[in-house]
Amino acid sequence: MMRKLCVISALGVAGIAATAQAHHSFVREYDPQNVVTVEGTVTEVWYQNPHSRVYFEDADKVLWEAETYPRNILDRRGWKHDDLKPGDVVVVTGRRARNGSPRLQILSIVRPSDGWEGVGFEADSID
Repeated sequence: MMRKLCVISALGVAGIAATAQAHHSFVREYDPQNVVTVEGTVTEVWYQNPHSRVYFEDADKVLWEAETYPRNILDRRGWKHDDLKPGDVVVVTGRRARNGSPRLQILSIVRPSDGWEGVGFEADSID
């Protein structure tokens, strides 16, 4: 019986550790001093928890990953799951990934064709 309890406890701790790793520190991932603006065409939208993402390809065919709030926060702030679709042209301003990869923490995202604006992090946010 004691052995079963140890195994169950170990599995529980491993599950908690995996969950904690899935939600990362934005300050660790993104450089608040390196803000860029990139225009591109949406290829995919992940409207989910723990962070929603917009994937888009720029004019040089570089695929970017832009990360924002989870869907429940986006819902509360008026961004719906079908607001962006593959093929939409967007202009994304965000903090660059510290490791130099084509990743951004979204500060603003705009679809110029109709002026739609999505929810991004505040400029002074350290979320």
